[in-house]
Amino acid sequence: MEKMTSGANYILVALIPRLEELKPGLTRELIDGINVDKEAIAKSGGMNPEVEEVFQSASDILSFASKE
Repeated sequence: MEKMTSGANYILVALIPRLEELKPGLTRELIDGINVDKEAIAKSGGMNPEVEEVFQSASDILSFASKE
């Protein structure tokens, strides 16, 4: 993983739980938004492996951060 991406992931994983404390339900809202966007892109025929990887990465970050 590229250094910049690793650093961004680290910051997000540290930041998301803190934001969740300030706004309970934020993580769930983000996950739901990802799923809606992913479905819309798939229905429009715009899904490809690179886009799928972005959605998977975002989901992984939220999943990991919500376990902290």
